[in-house]
Amino acid sequence: HQSDVLGVYRMVDTYNDRPVYKQEGGENYIYYSSASSSWLVGTVVGHQYGWLRNSSTAASSARWLPDLSSGWEYRPLVRGEDSLCSWQGDDGTLRIESLRDVEKVTELIRDIKNAEEID
Repeated sequence: HQSDVLGVYRMVDTYNDRPVYKQEGGENYIYYSSASSSWLVGTVVGHQYGWLRNSSTAASSARWLPDLSSGWEYRPLVRGEDSLCSWQGDDGTLRIESLRDVEKVTELIRDIKNAEEID
């Protein structure tokens, strides 16, 4: 999966009457797209292209990101004819949640990224 989208996100703005979150130390944002009725994680707020999305029925009514505890999908890194259109929902561990201990989570994410560099 895309470890580059892992991290701590903080609310920085609004878009489509919902919060926009910016990744600390990264280039990604989490935002709501009214065009696709989904929450997306991507590098440009408002674009329909992203690395993660939540287009579940709950996504269109969720006004606050932590309300979406499930329904997240990822875009495979494999390039192919339909890779830009295909979303995978087979990762049951994929979630976005509000944090209580930011330092501990940041350390865990650093460990994950370092482990991927070793592989």
